[in-house]
Parts: sequence; structure tokens; C-alpha cells
Amino acid sequence: MKRVLYPILFLVTAGILLAAGPEGFVGNWKSDPGTPTMTRDLALEGKVIVMTEHIPGRNGAAETIMIRKYPCDGSTVSMDKGYWAGATATGKMEGNVLTVDTTQANGTKWHDVWTLSEDGKHYTDEMSSTPAPGAAQNGAKGGRGGGVNKFSYTRE
Repeated sequence: MKRVLYPILFLVTAGILLAAGPEGFVGNWKSDPGTPTMTRDLALEGKVIVMTEHIPGRNGAAETIMIRKYPCDGSTVSMDKGYWAGATATGKMEGNVLTVDTTQANGTKWHDVWTLSEDGKHYTDEMSSTPAPGAAQNGAKGGRGGGVNKFSYTRE
């Protein structure tokens, strides 16, 4: 009986994980210790995750809010608000991993790899960027040209 039951349970579990799709990212997320302080509200519009990122102000400055789009089905989307206005992003989700390449209007390129934990309570964002042509690299500052930066978040 166990010989039959275990393979069936494995296939059902694997099917649930693979079927989770972008819906698994939807919700409110808080940055973990060691990640810059911020929260992310992730919503799904069709097959595009829309991220509203809240970055607290420092030294009395107002909170910064950035809205960014992450397509999940291989399509390309355009952004038209704030910091990301004029940017395009192409992304695809495979299993619990979302990979998105974004090019800002100024030519800066961003590569994000989001990985959702099996329990759906955490995700990581491995982010790297390439400065716009002719722009100076800033090392690791701001994630521009300084290799991969890894951020982690916990569902609120």
C-alpha cells in the first residue's frame, strides 16, 4: 500500500507547488533583517504582478512609493508611473521562480529573480543591474553594476 501511496502523494504535492503560479506572491510583504527596510504590496492584474513598494523616509523625509510591474507569462509590459515611467519589463514564471528583465527609459537594465518558499511565507529577490550606456558604475551602491544583491521578505 505504501508503495502506491507515496508516489501519488509526491505527484500531488509537486503539482500543487507548480500550479501555485504568480498567485503565491500576492499579498503584503515586509523586508527581513539585513534587507533595507521596506514593505511590498503585491497584486495580480491578469498575468502581471504589480508591486507597490513603500520605502520609509529618512531624517524626516517623506515615504517613497514605487510602482513596478512584473509579467509572469513571457510577455512584455510598459510602466508609466514615477521612477519606472518609460521602463519595459519581460518576465516569466516557472514553478516557484519568477525571472524578470527590466530596461528603464535611461537604458539601465535590471535582472530580478524572485523565489517563493515552499510554504509561501517567504520570498527572495536576487537583483542585479547594468548601468545605462555611458553611465559610471556605482559599485554595489543602489544595486547598480555591483553584482547580485539578495533581498528577502516575509508575508505579513
